[in-house]
Amino acid sequence: MSCQCRSAVAASLSMPVKIGPFTLNSRVYVPPMAGVTDVVFRDIVRRIDPDCMMSTEMVSSRALLAKPESRIMDLLPNEHPIGIQIFGHEPDVMAFAAQLAEKRGADFVDINMGCPVPKITKGKDGCALMREPELAREIISTVKSAVKIPVTVKFRLGWDDSNRNAVEFGEMVEESGASMVTVHGRTRAQLYSGTADWSAIAKVKAALSIPVFGNGDVFSPENALKLLEITGCDGVAVARGSLGNPWLIPRITKYLDTGILDEAPDDIEKLICAYLHSVGLVKYKGLRVGINESRRHTINYTKGISGAAPFRNRLTQALDLSAAADILAELALIVGGKEGVMRFLLCVEHNNFENGKHPGEGYGYREGGIQAPVDVRAVLPVAVP
Repeated sequence: MSCQCRSAVAASLSMPVKIGPFTLNSRVYVPPMAGVTDVVFRDIVRRIDPDCMMSTEMVSSRALLAKPESRIMDLLPNEHPIGIQIFGHEPDVMAFAAQLAEKRGADFVDINMGCPVPKITKGKDGCALMREPELAREIISTVKSAVKIPVTVKFRLGWDDSNRNAVEFGEMVEESGASMVTVHGRTRAQLYSGTADWSAIAKVKAALSIPVFGNGDVFSPENALKLLEITGCDGVAVARGSLGNPWLIPRITKYLDTGILDEAPDDIEKLICAYLHSVGLVKYKGLRVGINESRRHTINYTKGISGAAPFRNRLTQALDLSAAADILAELALIVGGKEGVMRFLLCVEHNNFENGKHPGEGYGYREGGIQAPVDVRAVLPVAVP
């Protein structure tokens, strides 16, 4: 099946994909995920797949009126291609937000018209705009006129099964000046339940001339290839599949480019990355916020590891990096024996040596802006010197 799929999409994969003035070097896009795609997560992904396209977390256009310096729009140096996603329903306010994104260095501005979460849609934002296509048209055209960078849009199949309007909506989006769309293969009513309808994404792709990235239920390189085969899309957007699994991005890239399927990381690599991710969050956001946010990521990294459930419960109670490191080391001993725990502890010591700190000691917010926070070299098989 894999060879047949690759043969079927080989011609399209050989064609360059352009979004406005720039040409992509990858068919893999990591779209916005609230609470996930901050600079720490993106830095991890960039170090193992530098060419993939990424976006920040979504940021409220109205909130930017009060706080235009929002850290959600923080970008790392030389972080390209990168988009900043905005959401809202007021055309002029959205245009203001897009201009801020352009000034912050974004390569493109992405408009969220697909978020299904009730607290977003009840305010006429996100996927609610699929019920008001003329307002959506005005937003896109106003934003397009306000910036020089490309404008992209993410949306779903429709509000519910009785109101599937993705093809018509996509045609309107293209007519309004968007340079690319990302289509999630579910309706708003489905949230993330059921199965993504890739055949419905294919209909959107067939109707548009701008690049279309398909999204939904991509949890393996094989999934990505199958989505491209069914939809004919120009690329694949990988969201939930990358939670606790950033290696999925380069594995998909390599599989699409070469047909070679790299092995998934072993359990010790996952634990190492969980720790490094936590370190990055604490460095960037401070101890209290960083530790709180690291818990969800650590839970994701440890999913699928045999015997990890009681450790996940303990990790949610960890108050600093030292406590988290101790718990992860115990789990490393169980899943990898002495060799496994030594690999993990060498990574911890290497990180401490580079930072001149002990875990949990002095990791408050640093003045002087963003620095690359995570040494993902230690995640790779031959990482720790």
